[in-house]
Amino acid sequence: MSDLNRVLLTGRLTADPELRYTQSGQALVRFAIAVNRRVLNPETNNWEEETTYVPVVVWGKLAETCATYLQKGRLVAIDGRLRIRSFTTQEGEKRKVTEVVAQNVHFLGPRPETTPEYEAEVPEATLPEPEPEEEVPF
Repeated sequence: MSDLNRVLLTGRLTADPELRYTQSGQALVRFAIAVNRRVLNPETNNWEEETTYVPVVVWGKLAETCATYLQKGRLVAIDGRLRIRSFTTQEGEKRKVTEVVAQNVHFLGPRPETTPEYEAEVPEATLPEPEPEEEVPF
């Protein structure tokens, strides 16, 4: 049996996505989402909000789509895997980063009011009129 590494999260972007390209031309976008949950405080017996900030990495065409359509505050659902990587800074310090590598990103909630400039709406006059439906006797 193989191991399972799957993460499902919903949350809001904490900042606009940052699109970059690797030296080989692969698109990469990074952003963080704020994931809220309600917790009952046993001392006060009141419900409180607990927020976890989760870094997300998206690759390829999906990264470009996220960079185009996502912005700070947008509600998203992330389906991916957890990755913990280590690296050494230029100063020689060892660091660890925990992040979610997204395999699917679902845009939730209403679309933002601003649309990209290249995405023009098609005027209704240019759309063909639908053919009248024939009546089918049953």
